[in-house]
Amino acid sequence: MSLSEKEQSILDILDINPFISQKELADRIHLSRSATANLLSGLQDRGYILGRGYVLNSHVNITCIGAANLDHKLQFNETFVPHTSNPVSSKMSIGGVIHNIAENLGRLGCSVSLMTLLGDDLSGEQIIQASRQIMKLHAADRVPGAATGSYMAILDQTGNLMMGLADMDIYERMNREWMASHRIHLQGSRMIVADCNAALSGLEYLIAFSREEKTDLAVIGVSAPKMKRLPRDLRGIYLGVFNRDETQAYFMTQETDIRLLAQLWIERAGLSNVVVTAGENGYAFGNQSGIFTAPAVKVDKIEDVTGAGDAFSGGVIYGLLQGRPLNEAVCYGAVNASETIKVKESVRKNLTEQILEQNVKENNK
Repeated sequence: MSLSEKEQSILDILDINPFISQKELADRIHLSRSATANLLSGLQDRGYILGRGYVLNSHVNITCIGAANLDHKLQFNETFVPHTSNPVSSKMSIGGVIHNIAENLGRLGCSVSLMTLLGDDLSGEQIIQASRQIMKLHAADRVPGAATGSYMAILDQTGNLMMGLADMDIYERMNREWMASHRIHLQGSRMIVADCNAALSGLEYLIAFSREEKTDLAVIGVSAPKMKRLPRDLRGIYLGVFNRDETQAYFMTQETDIRLLAQLWIERAGLSNVVVTAGENGYAFGNQSGIFTAPAVKVDKIEDVTGAGDAFSGGVIYGLLQGRPLNEAVCYGAVNASETIKVKESVRKNLTEQILEQNVKENNK
C-alpha cells in the first residue's frame, strides 16, 4: 500500500525529530490529535515506524553519549622555553571524545545521534550549528546557566601533546536520572557508544540497559583520571577501547605489556571485545578466542595527534557495524587514525566510506 500525503509528511517530520510530541506533530500536519494517532498506529502496523517511540525503521541510530566541547589548540612554533613568552599558533574547533567519534561515523555514512549536554551559551550554539548536518541532535540537551565543555591542548612544535586542560563540569549531570530520561531514545538504538565523561551512575545505567535490552554497548576511554567513572562490573559491554594509561589506572597496575593489559579486560572485567592502544607502539585486541597485537600504521609526517584516538575508535566501530570480525575492524581504526594525524583537524573533513575503504586497501598492499 502506498503512503498518503499526510503519512509521508509524518515520516519526513519524524526523520528530523523522532521524539516529537504527538500534539506538536498533529499541529504540524494540520490534523486533530486523534486522526494523527490513527495514522501513526497504521504506520507502526505496516513497519514504517518502530514500536518504541516514533523512531523510523530505516533510521535506527547509533547513539553516541558523552562530551561535545569547544577545543582550543595552541602549538609552539619553536622549542618551548619556560618562564618566558613563547610564540604559538592557535586554533579553535568542535571536539570532545564522543563528538569526534560521532562525526567520524557520520562522515562514514552511519546514522548517528549525539546525546550530550550543552550550556545555553554561544559555545553550545556553535556546536549545534556545526554538527547538525552530520549527526542528529534531538538528544543534545541545553542546560540553563551551565557552561559548555571546553578543552585546551598544548602541542609542541612537532604536533605532539604536551598538556591538556579540560573544563568538563557540565558532564557531572550525565547521571542515572538523565540517562533514564532518554530511555525511549536508547531503545531505538542499534548500538550505543559512550565515553567515560559520563558520571559513574550514568555508565552503570547504560551497562544495565544493554543487558536488559540486548543492545550492543561500546565504552571508550577518555583519560586515566576518568577511569574511576567506569564501574567494576562490566559484564554486558560489547566493546571497550582504552589506551595503556587508562587500562593501568583502571586495574591499578604498573604492567606495560599491552597484550597482558588487554587480557585483564577480558578475564577480570568481563568485556566481550577489547582494544588497548599504545600510540606509535601499536595496539592489542581480542576476546575469549585470544589476544593479539599489531603495529601502528607508519606515518612519515605528523601534523596533529589530537583526535587520533577518536578516529581509531570510530574506525573500529564502523568496521564492526559493517560485519567485519574484530581483527579486520581494528585495521579500519588504525588506518583511520594514521590518516587523521596527517591533517590539522581532529576529524578529517574529506572522510567518507569510500575513502576509508581505499585507505585500508592501500595499507594492506
